[in-house]
Amino acid sequence: MQNSLQILEKLEALSIENCDTEEFKTLLTLLKLSLIEQQSKFEIFSNTIREGFAQCEIVYDSKGKPNDYKVLRINEAFPFHTGMEKEMIVGKRILEVYPEMDKKWLDFYGEVVLAKKPNSMTGFDHNTKRHYVTTAYSNGQDQFVMLFRDITEEKDLEIAQIEIKKQKEEKNYLLNNMLEGFKHCEILLDEDNLPYDFKILEVNKAYETQTGLKREEIIGKTMLQIFPDIEKSWIETLCNVATTGKSKNFIDFNHNTGKYYDISAFSPTYGEFALFVRDCTERENERLKLEKAYKKAEESDNLKSAFLANMSHDIRTPMNAILGCSELLGNENLDKEEHKKCLQHIKSSGNRLLSLISDIVDISKIDSQQQKLIFDVHNLNHLMYDIRDQFTLANSDKKIILTLEVALEDNNSCIKTDDKRLNQILSNLLENAFKFTEEGEITFGYSIKDGFLEFFVKDTGIGIKPENQSIIFKRFGQINNSAAKNDSGSGLGMSIVKGLIALFEGEIWLYSELNQGSEFFFKIPYIPYKNEDKKRPKDIKILVAEDEEINFYLLNIWLKDLGTVLHAKNGQEALDLFYANPDIEIIVMDIRMPILNGLEVTKEIRKSNTTIPIIAHTAYAMNDEAQSIKEAGCTDILIKPAKQKDLICVLEKHSKALNLRNLISNTSN
Repeated sequence: MQNSLQILEKLEALSIENCDTEEFKTLLTLLKLSLIEQQSKFEIFSNTIREGFAQCEIVYDSKGKPNDYKVLRINEAFPFHTGMEKEMIVGKRILEVYPEMDKKWLDFYGEVVLAKKPNSMTGFDHNTKRHYVTTAYSNGQDQFVMLFRDITEEKDLEIAQIEIKKQKEEKNYLLNNMLEGFKHCEILLDEDNLPYDFKILEVNKAYETQTGLKREEIIGKTMLQIFPDIEKSWIETLCNVATTGKSKNFIDFNHNTGKYYDISAFSPTYGEFALFVRDCTERENERLKLEKAYKKAEESDNLKSAFLANMSHDIRTPMNAILGCSELLGNENLDKEEHKKCLQHIKSSGNRLLSLISDIVDISKIDSQQQKLIFDVHNLNHLMYDIRDQFTLANSDKKIILTLEVALEDNNSCIKTDDKRLNQILSNLLENAFKFTEEGEITFGYSIKDGFLEFFVKDTGIGIKPENQSIIFKRFGQINNSAAKNDSGSGLGMSIVKGLIALFEGEIWLYSELNQGSEFFFKIPYIPYKNEDKKRPKDIKILVAEDEEINFYLLNIWLKDLGTVLHAKNGQEALDLFYANPDIEIIVMDIRMPILNGLEVTKEIRKSNTTIPIIAHTAYAMNDEAQSIKEAGCTDILIKPAKQKDLICVLEKHSKALNLRNLISNTSN
């Protein structure tokens, strides 16, 4: 089929005196068909034209020959030309509607579908008693589109010329008022008759807006002239549409505009194709975002499944030791040495379980943004010395030299920080270093750079493969490494490290080479604090409400250096001692006690004293319990089982009100 511009040029070349009326009508019809093929929405365009329009499907007989056709849809002009309303014909075979339909019409449309070539015909329909000029083309397998006009009353060529101009104006109006971009192109063939590029014949205003390309700048030019670096596959796809006649729908990203486009391509005639282009950048970006989120969630689910499997193993292993050794301790024939080993195993396994639980709690707090930092003044060097001594003692049986490097003098190393969380970060990094280092050296310490404290932990261990380094800080991520001496752990340690460093508004990075070792670095803001003379304050009086003797025993040992410790074995004794000793300055309150529980006691105390710090000492601190404890009036919560440093940390948190800073610092060191 000739394109619209070529047909229009021939029409303009014809004159009323010497033109062939049938040729003119055929050209006119072909032009209209070409225009129709350039529209994306049937209803908008087809209902604009005056000609009858119908999309139909060929019906074959048992021998595979066309003998009927089914009407799929029509335009608003169809009833005007035929007298048949939509409900009378759409969805029906033409022989159902007109049983005596002329065979010439059936043969004509059947030939169009079989040959897949457009054709025109003028004839008389004895069913409607009207003359029609019709043009048909096949728009898909077994389907054809007819465009026809009642020419019974049309005898004047001048009317046809008016119609041509009008249709041309309507075509331009429709194209330039479409929301979709439109582009009509002609493919170019090389010397081997193979398509290699295409020339742009027409675009509409929406296309100009979408791409930023002006019509006058691109009409008549080839795609490679406009975009020399365009992907070859894109040209091949569109040229294939023009040569095969098969429509193609796809989404394309244009690197020149930085946008995604939803493209519908079809061929109005052999060697040409047209595009309807829609900007779908926002939708596609959202889809990619959802796809990424889905993959991340899927990966997270897989990691969590692996984590739960590992967790089951890591919980059952120490529990097995605890239960087994506990049973052995009930054996009266167990000798002293075995008794001692059982206690050591129970203690070690208990600490391992506590570590697992702490990791889960910490990562949950970080993920839910419930983890907060508590800044106070601490001696950084003393903190580093404590960590060094702790790991030296714990790993005394290993062939590893642990070295500490500090940048400040001891008397000038006081900073404002959360020492508990800083200790946790460094401890996790050192535990990781010892885990993957069989022998050699581990060095840790800090330096000061550009207003930041830059900490480091370096080892001479097995190192990390480049492809595994991105896994280190992921949730539930562990690297399976048979060279590791100890493969236990929740897989949360390094993720906790990264989360805590983020709370410090810092960052972490690493360098590692397989079999050469690893170097972890992190930096946090440096907040120096000028040392002041330390003077021991007067002794204070502390009330401990605790019904378990062993728990009080530990608390008393940890607190006795602070002053006088009063012991209440139940809630009523706690109230009596409080009222009898108005100089009590802090209370450590067990929650579950005989007579009156800790919450009841706290509520009574708050009726007369709203300022004294009351530290709840409990094993029950889930969301609901914690909320009840806070509502009762407790100042803070200390979770069982607690260590001395946990208690000291809570006291430090409230030491300003008690003037205990110096005393607590001395005790904790």
